[in-house]
Amino acid sequence: MAFEHIDYRPDALQEITSESKLKEVLVYLLRIAEYENLANDMTRNNVYTENHLIRGDSFHRRNNVMERNANYLNAITYAKRLGPVYDGKTFVETVPCLFSFPEAELDRYRFVYEGNETYAFPLSGKHIINGLYLLSIMSRKDLAGQIMPPYLQGYVNNQIYHLKDIRAVLFQCLLLDDMHLVDGLFEAKLHTIYLLK
Repeated sequence: MAFEHIDYRPDALQEITSESKLKEVLVYLLRIAEYENLANDMTRNNVYTENHLIRGDSFHRRNNVMERNANYLNAITYAKRLGPVYDGKTFVETVPCLFSFPEAELDRYRFVYEGNETYAFPLSGKHIINGLYLLSIMSRKDLAGQIMPPYLQGYVNNQIYHLKDIRAVLFQCLLLDDMHLVDGLFEAKLHTIYLLK
């Protein structure tokens, strides 16, 4: 599997308006509590950042629910430390990342899961973190230096698209457990929670 590009869409940003909404977003992204039923065998490939200011940026794959719960508690602790402002200053950005896989080999990794046809790829941790995840976030950073598309309007879109006046990145993850085939490429979502100045 190889990284191709990211796709910044008009609905990339959603405002987080309260602490309870932040907790709900984190619970969904980490596939815990009421969203635990979204976890599947591919959840072990998801990459989550944690401890941005506590011990420096780090990112890990979370294999089981106990580790994902621990990651949730770390994120909530970090949020309390930062003191998010829920008045137009906290947003989650969702950016599709597109990957390719040699078409001749796809049949080997096709299977049916709960009645739906899908794919499962044997990816090493090094491939996921150094290949898919790092290329995704580097591509997102490169996008910040480009002209904002005309379909995006307003100061907040401009601020986040160009990654300027960002107070902190509270949380970031690449979810590989919910990939979809779109126009011959596999789409996974990169989610980032930003706190603005």
